[in-house]
Amino acid sequence: MRKLLLLLVLALNGCAIYDSYFMTGFDGNEYQLITQIRVDASRFVKQCGSPSATANAVQIAYETEMFEKYSEQLPRNVDGHKASIELNQIAQGLQERYEVGAPVSSAFCRVKYSSIENSAKILQHVIGDRPR
Repeated sequence: MRKLLLLLVLALNGCAIYDSYFMTGFDGNEYQLITQIRVDASRFVKQCGSPSATANAVQIAYETEMFEKYSEQLPRNVDGHKASIELNQIAQGLQERYEVGAPVSSAFCRVKYSSIENSAKILQHVIGDRPR
């Protein structure tokens, strides 16, 4: 019984050591990019319905695309890259709505920016918790 317990403890600790070794380390540039996205989303949500709404949608789409392209080249960052793709899809959907030229409701705009901000907050937390 003791051997089984010892084997179980070693196996679980071995997985944790393996995961920490093969996890992407903290990257200050990646953290800065996601922080900029979060800050801009919180600012742009207040400007929904204003004349600058189209320019804001283009700006946030550019930033999320930059974040996606940056995160795809980081080693051992498969999960982070998947999250960046999803974040970029939200922002690209917002930009496409403005590019169509049809009026975009301020409620739709607020929902999209709130979604971007919440996703960026979660990503910021995950990136900030990576080992240094």
